Amino acid sequence: MKKQKSSFMKLEQFKNKRNYKKIIAIILVVISIIGGVVIGTSFANFKENKTFKIMEGNFIYESQGDVILNFYEENKSVTELSGNFDFEKADCNNSATIAWNEKERKAIITNLTKTKTVCNVYYSKNQVKEFLENLLEEKPTELIYDGKETLGSDAGTTDNNLRFIGADPNNYVSFNNDENVWKGYYNESSEYYMVYNSYEECTGASSYNYNCTKIPAWRIIGLMNNVEDSEGNVGSYLKIVRESIGYYSWDSSIDENYGYGVNEWSEADIQKVLNENYYKKEAGGICYNGEKEQVTNCPKWEEIGLNEKARSMVSKIKWHTGTTPQTYDLENFSPNYMYEMEQSENDGRGCITYSNCNERIERTTSWIGYVGLMYPSDLGYSTKIKECITRDMENWRNNDCAKNSWLYGNSSWTMTPIKYYSDNYSVFKIEDSGEIWKEKASWGVGIRPVLYLRTNIKLSGNGTITSPFQVSMEGI
Repeated sequence: MKKQKSSFMKLEQFKNKRNYKKIIAIILVVISIIGGVVIGTSFANFKENKTFKIMEGNFIYESQGDVILNFYEENKSVTELSGNFDFEKADCNNSATIAWNEKERKAIITNLTKTKTVCNVYYSKNQVKEFLENLLEEKPTELIYDGKETLGSDAGTTDNNLRFIGADPNNYVSFNNDENVWKGYYNESSEYYMVYNSYEECTGASSYNYNCTKIPAWRIIGLMNNVEDSEGNVGSYLKIVRESIGYYSWDSSIDENYGYGVNEWSEADIQKVLNENYYKKEAGGICYNGEKEQVTNCPKWEEIGLNEKARSMVSKIKWHTGTTPQTYDLENFSPNYMYEMEQSENDGRGCITYSNCNERIERTTSWIGYVGLMYPSDLGYSTKIKECITRDMENWRNNDCAKNSWLYGNSSWTMTPIKYYSDNYSVFKIEDSGEIWKEKASWGVGIRPVLYLRTNIKLSGNGTITSPFQVSMEGI
């Protein structure tokens, strides 16, 4: 039988006779229809514009309706959301799948082939959110909501993330088997530093070997809202960043773009080794440091990679890889502007006519995976000075905006390409002097892995260098 084209079908809320305040949900259902095949009572004979009924609350399976949508708070069935809990997960029976968008209270249900399908949406206490909000009350100078209500309509984000700010907040976190590194400064008066895996490596370095200090390898960027996972669920996730694992090319090439690499994250060389070798703690992979694919030694992935316990806490996320329009038309790369552009549909290809932009890789503005890098806006929203949120981060060099950020002092790549009229290899990097800058993808810059942790993790501890936050999760 010929398979018909999948259709989107609107689901209408079932009106319960009982006087409950209803939970508002917009449901889009994608149904694969196989002509002539009917298993039980399927949707195969329904027309594309068919309106279906939705039932909400604790109803028996035999109740009238095509989809029964149940809501639970701490595993207790409810007919009205209290607002005191956060989205945890969603599932359906009859082999149907559901993706729940908490921001829009919208579900997308796929593979719906039977009537009386039951879908459940679960809410629970987000312990991390509660923990950080309590910390915000105790230490209001170390955390801030980056939303418009706090920072103003011209500076705040629409997602109202809760971030750590300041020159040295207590946001250290123990992760991946209590991993530690050594920080070595350039000289006695310098605030610039490099990171090493051992004290001997730090003191034995030819430079950046002053005042070698042991620190936890990981720090918390913040609790990020409206993050979409690989299944389409949208919720709040803890975002953490590691100190640098070394200096490597973002991407390199032989012929494309004169050998300077291509600024497309989904195909980037460093993306591949981070999500294969680093994530899986497996030796191998190819690392570059320079144009024309100059090979260099990769880190010892089997030593610094994520162990099994750490991997079980990491979420597979939809990362935004959008960028600004043509950069030569812009004058202000402010944090609030960059935050918006990172989520835009602008890709990194800005050059199509010059001889040095001969690549034709398929371009994307999002990517699904485990390990990414920071965004330019992560730097911008880490400063303690609110007035800096609307200032051009290209002009932050060693000024108060930069020095009041805990990301100051060490250069690193971001995962955001630069759309430039004369090349297709430029990527934003964070300079050790605290500004964002344009760099060839093939250049060797610090790699700081970034992860989003699962919504059901728990935090404890103080977040200091000597007593970092502890991350735990039930069952591991």
